[in-house]
Amino acid sequence: MSDLDDTKKILDQMRSSIPVLPEVRSAKEVIDQVIAENQIPAYILYGFAIIFVLVGVFVVVWGVLKGITLSTAVGLISSSLFWPAMHSARRTRKENIAIRLLEAPLSRVDTAKEAAEMLRRLVNEILSDKKPDGK
Repeated sequence: MSDLDDTKKILDQMRSSIPVLPEVRSAKEVIDQVIAENQIPAYILYGFAIIFVLVGVFVVVWGVLKGITLSTAVGLISSSLFWPAMHSARRTRKENIAIRLLEAPLSRVDTAKEAAEMLRRLVNEILSDKKPDGK
């Protein structure tokens, strides 16, 4: 009996030392996770855009009512910060759409090499800041 117990202990030790491989996920699961992770920053950017416009409009109206031209200029500057925030939010949405459009082709690839080539093209063409004509 002691030999059997020793063997069980050794087997248990060996099992505990074997690394557990992560579960293989489908392309859809990975893409869904990436898009979910991108949603929070996109909402924050939309929030900034709304806040910049509201504060800017308030300061402009307040400056006009009080007759303070400097305040009006500050309000216009605050409102103009809307554009960078909105541009970043739109870019995040564009990237999410590009990633979502990859789901079907990635599900049909046969080799890792084909998938890698597809992802390389995505990064070079869609996710970079380059224009389609290379400028």
